[in-house]
Amino acid sequence: MLKQFEEERWQQYDTPAKDAAMKFWQRRGYSCLENPDEFGVDLLVEGKGKKFGCEVEVKTKWFGAEFTFPTLQIALQKRKFMDVPCQFIIFNHSLSHAALVARKRVLCSLVVELKNVPVPAGERFYDVPVSGVVILNMLV
Repeated sequence: MLKQFEEERWQQYDTPAKDAAMKFWQRRGYSCLENPDEFGVDLLVEGKGKKFGCEVEVKTKWFGAEFTFPTLQIALQKRKFMDVPCQFIIFNHSLSHAALVARKRVLCSLVVELKNVPVPAGERFYDVPVSGVVILNMLV
């Protein structure tokens, strides 16, 4: 079962998270722009001989700098972005820190079904081990 689109949450987090991710890539010498395809990957990144997409999310239950969860869960519905090079940046609640993971790491992770508030019957996620995730301080 898939989680329904949450318009209010999207309006609150989408633009600030994309802006923070764009600044992250630009500080590292890449050009980055928002994808004009509203159903495609969030950002298009290019530079240093590479081209890739970047999907951006906010994990609203993550507070502070430390990622205290045993795994990073990425919704299985994001598999539509896995056919081409893609990075995932998942921010904490305040956008001060983020988890960065490449699609190859996501694809080799187990898929699990988890019950949650929006989808009590269970939603499927890539369950990425924290050892394969880079935690970033977005304030530096």
